[in-house]
Amino acid sequence: MYQGLILEGISGTGKSAVLESLLAHPHMQQLPALSRLVLTEHHTQRVLEILEQQEVLDSTHHISLLEDLVSFIERMQSRTSSRGWNEPGLQSYDLFFLMERFHLTHVFRFPDMNWSQVAHIDQRMRKIGAVLCLLTVDADILEERLFSRENTCWLRYLKRYGETPDAVVNTFMQRQTLAIQLAEQSSLPSIQLNTSHMSIAELTDALVRCLFQADC
Repeated sequence: MYQGLILEGISGTGKSAVLESLLAHPHMQQLPALSRLVLTEHHTQRVLEILEQQEVLDSTHHISLLEDLVSFIERMQSRTSSRGWNEPGLQSYDLFFLMERFHLTHVFRFPDMNWSQVAHIDQRMRKIGAVLCLLTVDADILEERLFSRENTCWLRYLKRYGETPDAVVNTFMQRQTLAIQLAEQSSLPSIQLNTSHMSIAELTDALVRCLFQADC
């Protein structure tokens, strides 16, 4: 039994939809752990966007954020284990955590970051029982997903990565290639799911089977 899950993937892979679906899944509803920490991308990475806009964002900000989040979970688990009557497997008194985006995103999304800067974070996440799920997508499906959003701000944001859909998709696919490489370097137990031709319900069921039924 894992203590927590990290959902990773480039934009357009369906992380937010899978997260929402996972939280409503019957198996998740029946988890014995009564304490649950759920953090979306807004708290695990996007909280740094204002610094990026001000052009002052650097590696220290990334590491500080990751350190804060890992340290909180470590402290909670340390206090629980210090009671001396823990049992194997997830119990009602344990903390289960679920994070959308984490250390992989901080590397593949930002050129000034590299794996060596977050390797210690990865090792600490392994010790507190994290499993990594990397969602991927095929290029043709990614283009459809990215440019189907009728949102002016979103389309303006995409122009930062190219003047044509092909150029934008190429940038994101390069990030995905790096994300896959990072997942291979990670010490965490990992799951990789291609979301191109699976519904959100199918993806959620597959993830639940991998996590709790050892069926991958």
